[in-house]
Amino acid sequence: AAEAAEAAEAAEAAEAALLAASPDGWLRSILDELQQSVEELSPASARRLRAELARDHTPFAPAWRASFADVTAHGVCGVCGADLSAGPLVPAQRARLREGLLAAAAARGPLHGLALRAFGEWVSRRGYKYVVDGANVAYRNQNYDGGRFSLEQVGLLLNEL
Repeated sequence: AAEAAEAAEAAEAAEAALLAASPDGWLRSILDELQQSVEELSPASARRLRAELARDHTPFAPAWRASFADVTAHGVCGVCGADLSAGPLVPAQRARLREGLLAAAAARGPLHGLALRAFGEWVSRRGYKYVVDGANVAYRNQNYDGGRFSLEQVGLLLNEL
């Protein structure tokens, strides 16, 4: 118990030092930790986060403002207009995604998990940079009357790669 209390005090001291040195760094560290530890915010957590963002942080961090925002279908922030293009996954995120996919496949049955793992190993041995799911690409945005399998969409994607 004493070790846990000391660890908590050390973490609080480190956070206070980061806030004093760089308010933007402090916010970034909190958001990074949130991203690493929470896959989806519960409604209660979203309310708590919204309330925290609404508090006046000016004495601590006069240079920043944080709020919830809607993002357009084209990835543009509804508050500041910035382009929020997705960046690449960091190795820890990639590992969590891989393990999550394998766990989801295994939940459907042990053979599904083994088959997905075997497929991943097969792809890795060949050194492919991309694997394109042609059916999903071809049917993208085709869920309307007259929508159809579009080889043109597959071709456009392959040309971009």
